[in-house]
Amino acid sequence: MQPDAPAPSDLEALIAKVQQEQARLAPLLPDIDPGDLNSILVAIFRPWGMGRRFFIRRLPSGANVF
Repeated sequence: MQPDAPAPSDLEALIAKVQQEQARLAPLLPDIDPGDLNSILVAIFRPWGMGRRFFIRRLPSGANVF
């Protein structure tokens, strides 16, 4: 069974929140690709029921980051 599609207002709110935080964080995190930052923020702010996703990446040092 698939979850119901998010209401347009929920989607618009998600987009607005992601854009606001991306504008705030991008200057503080210049080494993160803007597309990656966008994907990370969408994953963080996506409401339950919209399919949360997490990213795990192994750094050259051997550490894992989300």
